[in-house]
Amino acid sequence: MKKLIIITTVLLFMAGYTVSAQTSHDHDQKQDQKQGMMMQKSGMMQDGMMQGGGMMQGMMGNGKCPMCGQMMNQDMPMKKYGMMVNKLPTMQQQLSLTDDQVNKLYDLQATFKKQQIDFQSELRKKQMKLKSLLADNASASQVEKQMKDCADTKISMKVAAYETAGKMKAVLTNDQKEQLKNMMMQSGSMMQGQGGMHQNRRGMMNQGQGGMMQNQNSQ
Repeated sequence: MKKLIIITTVLLFMAGYTVSAQTSHDHDQKQDQKQGMMMQKSGMMQDGMMQGGGMMQGMMGNGKCPMCGQMMNQDMPMKKYGMMVNKLPTMQQQLSLTDDQVNKLYDLQATFKKQQIDFQSELRKKQMKLKSLLADNASASQVEKQMKDCADTKISMKVAAYETAGKMKAVLTNDQKEQLKNMMMQSGSMMQGQGGMHQNRRGMMNQGQGGMMQNQNSQ
């Protein structure tokens, strides 16, 4: 009788161990499947992001913004005029400016800054109106017209800088203009070099992140 009890106990223990092992195995399989699905989704997201980035680069290869269809670099040539208006009055030593020249340059700069304040106030009003139109689900033609109004004000701000820079250069002598031209060219080259360095850094960071994600997926 004791042997029968012992045998029965052993069989029950073995059956329970088998069920537990099978349950643990099934659980591990489910965990592996979940991890595999998550890794696949991660890989798909990465591929989608990389493909999207490739599409963006392809669309931007022609210099146009895929979102607005405008030239991405159209503001770049105009920035130097704003820089000139801000910096030129302070370059007395570099360009050997006379006191009279400096005073004239500061007067032109002050007039320009007043213009910019008016333009910025006008732009804020137009942008608020644009937000209101969007919130009210206005027609596409109304939204387009308001966006063009905003763009016109931004253009006027840049044209004002260009016009003021021309007036400032008229105050300079020919030698001073040549010096200024050389300094602007050197400054532009430095800015282009810094821009290239930033792009290379972003590219290296993106490649590093892509490699890490690929390594995680392979694991």
